[in-house]
Amino acid sequence: MTWRRKRKTGTAGFTLLEVMLAVIILGGTLSVLYRSIIVNIRMIDVSHERQEIAYVFSLGELEYPLRDIEDIEEDAVVDPDSSLKEGYVFERTVDEKEDPEEGVVDDGLYVVRTTVTWGDGRNTEEIVRYMRKVQ
Repeated sequence: MTWRRKRKTGTAGFTLLEVMLAVIILGGTLSVLYRSIIVNIRMIDVSHERQEIAYVFSLGELEYPLRDIEDIEEDAVVDPDSSLKEGYVFERTVDEKEDPEEGVVDDGLYVVRTTVTWGDGRNTEEIVRYMRKVQ
């Protein structure tokens, strides 16, 4: 009597369907991971840009302080200054006030706009403040 061993078929490896399913799952996971890395890199760039803008605003406020000024319309104005940080331009303007109508008391408020421009000049960040002229 001879003993024959039966071969087990189908257990030696993966089927084509299993391999394709694994590749699809791996590809989907990698694409989601790639997208999240790209979004995080963009957020880091935006955060760095915001930090630089805040730094230029601070430098401008130190160089051209708003306190202890006599005439808001003349002393608060700062012509475009690009010497504070390379690639950034600091500027401050005061909106002209219209004379109040007859019988209306002047409120003494002025609109002071501080602007930082960078890049090719199309990128701008602005802070708007109201100042009262002390009489």
